[in-house]
Amino acid sequence: MKIIQISDCHLFAEITKVGYNNINPFHSLKKLLANVKIHQPEVVLVTGDISGDGTAQSYQHFSNLLQQAEINSRIAVIPGNHDNQQQLSANINPEYLWLQHSQLVLAKQWHIHLLNTQTSQSVGKLSIGDLNGLSEYINRYSNDYHLLAAHHHPIPCGGWMDKHEWTNRQQFNAVVANNPSIKGVIYGHIHTALEEQVKHCLYMACPSTCWQFANQKSFAISHLKPGFRVINLLENGQITTSIHRIEE
Repeated sequence: MKIIQISDCHLFAEITKVGYNNINPFHSLKKLLANVKIHQPEVVLVTGDISGDGTAQSYQHFSNLLQQAEINSRIAVIPGNHDNQQQLSANINPEYLWLQHSQLVLAKQWHIHLLNTQTSQSVGKLSIGDLNGLSEYINRYSNDYHLLAAHHHPIPCGGWMDKHEWTNRQQFNAVVANNPSIKGVIYGHIHTALEEQVKHCLYMACPSTCWQFANQKSFAISHLKPGFRVINLLENGQITTSIHRIEE
């Protein structure tokens, strides 16, 4: 089963506006979604920071680009630290949102969990209620396989983005460590593609659909191209994954 993760689109109300490395996030997302369509995924997971300015127009642009791309997939969206939840909910199909479907039940005993780590600041946190609900659900389906999706990074990246951390990640990671049915955790936020196997679980960070951050101690931008992550959920509970980037 093929899943595609996109993250950190940072769209602006003005579609001609550019950001770091002179990248126009509207145009890069449009080109990237055309590449996503070619892969024909069953699910597209959008792990936050759709907007860069929190405007209604930025979310309308996202919805329009999705519609124009004609991707025949389930779409699932969670918020990031830059997102305006009121405008996001008002301008994106509610069927896509974590508010409607916090779990996606797929074939081959796979479940995808949509986690909201947004706080009033740039740091992240998963509420105690959501953390307990996650544990209860996984215990109920402990013989199945689980993929968890969040915006903030639950393990250190070793770079400057660690100051914008997930503040109760220790509690979250304890749930992961205690449940071998959790096979993968995906996230965005750091604008960098990373993978780390921690015992039974593969942690996977996604590149941004616009500018990429250099994973070093002080702020810097990478010259890598915008990209997305392809995730294959296998019948035996294993995961294979790869990064795809758009050309100039």
